[in-house]
Order: sequence, then structure tokens, then C-alpha cells
Amino acid sequence: MLRNLAMRFRLPLLLSWAVCFPLLVWLYWSPTATPPTAIGDWEVGLDKPIHSVTHGFMVVVPTLLALGRWRAFAIGAGLATAIVLEVGQLYAPGRSFEWLDLAANTIGALLGWWIGVRLRQLPSS
Repeated sequence: MLRNLAMRFRLPLLLSWAVCFPLLVWLYWSPTATPPTAIGDWEVGLDKPIHSVTHGFMVVVPTLLALGRWRAFAIGAGLATAIVLEVGQLYAPGRSFEWLDLAANTIGALLGWWIGVRLRQLPSS
């Protein structure tokens, strides 16, 4: 059922996925953009989960929806993005590279791939 729903909204999902690339570049490399890590004065440490969920989304969508060799390209692009955006912070003024962010990005991307593969194996109804 979830797979059928995803297929019904295939074009909007793929377009939103494509829009995420320039948005992620801006968020990662802009000296003024910082992810929320607190709710009010309460520090909740949302940084790593945000990294994982974002990069998971960048891989789960093409895993579910792209066809043929486009799927392999899109999944590879999602994984590469997880690495390149964090490493690129070494060269972005006002930004800093963190190994834990790189790990969160990569784990999120791999989990997105795993979830997408499992969802594709669900029977269509």
C-alpha cells in the first residue's frame, strides 16, 4: 500500500527530491545557515538525527521511484552527496567538518537505501 501511494505521487516526490540538492548545498556551505539543535532553551541535540533523516530521504526516494539505471545513478548521487557536502565544509568559510556529521550522513543514506529496498519488495495490492 505504501509503495502504491509513493508511485501515485511519483512526480511530486522526485521533484521535491531534486529541489533538495541545491537546498542542501546552501544549508551545508552557507556561513549563516545552522540546523536547529534546540527547542527554546532546551538543547535536544537534533543535529545528528537531522543529518541522518535528510540523507536517508535523499536515497530512499530514488530507491523507491527511479527506474533502471536512473535508480543506480540517483542512489549513488545520494550517497556521494552525503560525503561531499560534509567534506566540502572544510573549504566553506564559517563552516567546519565533523567526523560524526559525516558518519550520520552516511548512516542515514545507507538506511534510506535499505528501507527503500525493503519497501520495493512489498507486494503491490
